[in-house]
Amino acid sequence: MVISRFLGCALAAAALVGCGEPDPIIETHYGAYEGDAYPDRRPEIVVPEGGMGVVTDSRSDTLSLIALATGERFGVYPVGRDPVTLDGPHHVAVDAPGNALYVALSYPVLAGAIGPHATHGSSAMAGYVQKLALDDMRVLGQVRVEPNPGDIVISEDGSRVVVSHYDLKRVLDNPRDIEAARSSLAVIDADAVLPSGSAAPRLIPVCMAAHGIVLSRPDAARAYVACYGEDVLAIVDLTDPDAEVKRVPVGPSPRIADPTYGPYAAVMSPDQKTIAVSNIETRDVRFFDVASETFDESRTIPVIGVPYFVAWTPDGSRIYLPTQVPDAIALIGVAPGDDDIVSRELSGECFRPHLADLDEEHGLFLVCEGDQTETPGRVLRLDPETLETRSDAEVGLYPDAFARVAAGAR
Repeated sequence: MVISRFLGCALAAAALVGCGEPDPIIETHYGAYEGDAYPDRRPEIVVPEGGMGVVTDSRSDTLSLIALATGERFGVYPVGRDPVTLDGPHHVAVDAPGNALYVALSYPVLAGAIGPHATHGSSAMAGYVQKLALDDMRVLGQVRVEPNPGDIVISEDGSRVVVSHYDLKRVLDNPRDIEAARSSLAVIDADAVLPSGSAAPRLIPVCMAAHGIVLSRPDAARAYVACYGEDVLAIVDLTDPDAEVKRVPVGPSPRIADPTYGPYAAVMSPDQKTIAVSNIETRDVRFFDVASETFDESRTIPVIGVPYFVAWTPDGSRIYLPTQVPDAIALIGVAPGDDDIVSRELSGECFRPHLADLDEEHGLFLVCEGDQTETPGRVLRLDPETLETRSDAEVGLYPDAFARVAAGAR
């Protein structure tokens, strides 16, 4: 039969194969490994003479390092928890004596978001704060916070880290419930940020779409928070968990959820007496008197473009004000009736200026966002008086923050 003949041939072929010599058995013996199982090969960061600036590249998941003396980028370090998707490093705070850096991961929504900076205000993913070593950016710990972390600041003694949440999604999801629409301020014990098992932050409900924060100095007892969604500057007592949050309207016609003014950034004056609050809807900068807890309307500075994070001159008499649409930088007196203005249009050189930071020795640093998706951002180093460009460094996609580290600080 055909089947029998087939089986017979197959068995014969198997027998022939089996008649050959068996393959030799090879045994390999290795000596015990004496090194580290997971060696850290990150290069050590040497802070250049003159200090360095740390820039968050939100869409590149990197930190760029800028030499303050020359304005050049001398290092790029990856950051984040997920090697595949974007973590969105947003703002950064430095504790140089503690050899640590804290970065807020905001997990941006890449499509379908609307509104000012909505890509980091519309995520449903919980954010994180990572603690990195300042000498090589290795991860020292992390703690989970709420979705859409905005600003991040640290107390002078390095013990307290405070994070706002610019949660526009939370506002849209709770149109009839003010309390539910309000995001929290996360208060983090810096020593409790660990590789695993970090203590949960204390969450204080503050206001809708909170962003810019400043802390009272040197005690960090109070946080002042720019609340885009409620047209207020919130005052939070960080020493008393039961204290009521004060919300001071930035102008006479505040609106909830549909802001008239849109306070976004807050920067304290050198003498700790005044806070400059940038309002992106009315396009002006208003000045909050810390002692009286009121806004001085006589000092309001209207501008053509959308204002973001200012820098103060050392004597507190003027501010450096970056604006978008049009893209410009201005040096403006803050006293009533002070018409001393130096301004410079930045079209073609700095697309979307977002933040100014003054180093008295090396110049004014200006962070330029770029188009946030494809064109890298830039950091310009400007002459503090003429505002002319001294140097220009390309960084990653969508740079959003700048923190200085002094030479020899750690």
